[in-house]
Amino acid sequence: MRRGEIWYAVWPKDPAQKPRPILIVSNNHRNLAPHLLDIVVVKLTGLYRDDGTKKPVNQSEDVVVKFKKETIIQCGAIFSIEKRSLQSHLTQLPIALMRDVDDKLKNVLDLH
Repeated sequence: MRRGEIWYAVWPKDPAQKPRPILIVSNNHRNLAPHLLDIVVVKLTGLYRDDGTKKPVNQSEDVVVKFKKETIIQCGAIFSIEKRSLQSHLTQLPIALMRDVDDKLKNVLDLH
């Protein structure tokens, strides 16, 4: 698992225990170190609800991308998960989009 990869994993405290997409944002030292058991991720969610209405997008924190459907990378929804909770690899985010994510993470964490 590497920084910028999108995986399916079960979010912490998700009552449904349903695998959902996450983006790995922790550095590769943490991601690849066998003695470190968790990684830092952000949530992904579809831009549209089941009824067709658009979910709100926070311009200072969210990145909207187009995969099979339009998706919000929620950079404000940061959490750690155990590496063993990763279930299946989906894709690698392109470098340009990862730069956008980095900018949003800086906003969320006030790192400017």
